[in-house]
Amino acid sequence: MRNLGADRAIPVYLAGFTLTNIGVGGFTLAVGLAFYEKTGSATTFGLLVALEYAVGFLGQLVGGSVLDRYSTLGVALITNSVRCVSVFFGGIILLLTGAQLPLMIAFVISAFIRPQYRSASFVLARQVSPPTELKRINALRSAFLPAAKLTGLGIVALLAAFCSSGVVLCVLTVFFFVGTLGFAALGGLPGGGPGKEGSDAASVRPTSLSESWRQLGTALRSVPGLCVHLILSGMPATVTALAAVLVAPVNHWLHGGSYGIAVLDGGTAVGALCSIALARRLATRTYLVGVACGLSAVALLLLASGSSLVLAGLAFWLLGVATTLGATTLDTILQMRSDEEILGRLFITQECVISVTAVALLPLSGEFASDRGIPFTASLYAVIATGYLGLFVIAFLFLRRRLFGDRVELRRDGDTRGEIVPA
Repeated sequence: MRNLGADRAIPVYLAGFTLTNIGVGGFTLAVGLAFYEKTGSATTFGLLVALEYAVGFLGQLVGGSVLDRYSTLGVALITNSVRCVSVFFGGIILLLTGAQLPLMIAFVISAFIRPQYRSASFVLARQVSPPTELKRINALRSAFLPAAKLTGLGIVALLAAFCSSGVVLCVLTVFFFVGTLGFAALGGLPGGGPGKEGSDAASVRPTSLSESWRQLGTALRSVPGLCVHLILSGMPATVTALAAVLVAPVNHWLHGGSYGIAVLDGGTAVGALCSIALARRLATRTYLVGVACGLSAVALLLLASGSSLVLAGLAFWLLGVATTLGATTLDTILQMRSDEEILGRLFITQECVISVTAVALLPLSGEFASDRGIPFTASLYAVIATGYLGLFVIAFLFLRRRLFGDRVELRRDGDTRGEIVPA
């Protein structure tokens, strides 16, 4: 498919990716609103986010093994279809009967399979793209993701003003359904769909969960710089989540009103979109990882020192630029250095790093923002971004090109079959 259908596969993939993430962007908010209508508790949304992280972490433990043992496209289709059906039934039962248990079941199912879907989507990006197009598709993925989630939030907020939560959830299933159809279309493109087939690929696939994680453990021990790579990959996602968490307290601090929410929340998405062209050209330049960490620190310091909505909007715009450059570079290099047969497990490991980092850092942001103020909170997270920069610099000084240059491969020769070694 890379040779025969890449010109069609890439836009089809991006359409499915974007539409699905519009649904994802609005789903947690829609569920939170549904439970708030019944309970009247403002803490419901926070509890749901914590539950989503906890259940998602369990999904990460098995997700990589599932993906690398089966068809990537099949995993993407099954997980998205299951999520679509469960959300639809949860929404329709809530609409008709008011029962919340099916909706909670749908939420747990969605949280559990989300890491497997995200991992499948990440591997598909490599499978639908020739190597020369990886920078472009990853730049577009990094920019479209916050824009899609912001669109999902906007759709839910608009619909919630006129419709019940059950109707809102049923509307969101349309995005999951059409996104699934987009991925399904990849199988009908010339070449028969993405992925490696045949005995060569099958010979290195893990046959059990224990073998799957044994292979991953060997990779992390054998390839210098791989652990650092995965830790650094947590920076863009953590900063993006932090920006989302800080929107409300920063807007309150600056008395921005509804206009301020649009400036701050939209600033990150606009920054991501503005950096697409630069990310497409330079995504394999490893120094961009350091640039992204540095820009994040500068943006947070600007937010800490500023006292106007204009400066805060500029800071959020810079965060969008930084996270897009960092995510595009780190994702592209991970795809280029890794065998497809282990790429899913590596992405799942990266997701685990992000989850642990988010759970450790993000809950503190609300407490710090309310007790210590925005300047202190932003300065503290600027120090954390600087720590990522320091890790990158130290690792590069010791490893040089090996930090991102060593390949992660599965051997296919008899006695050492399944062993992962650097190329």
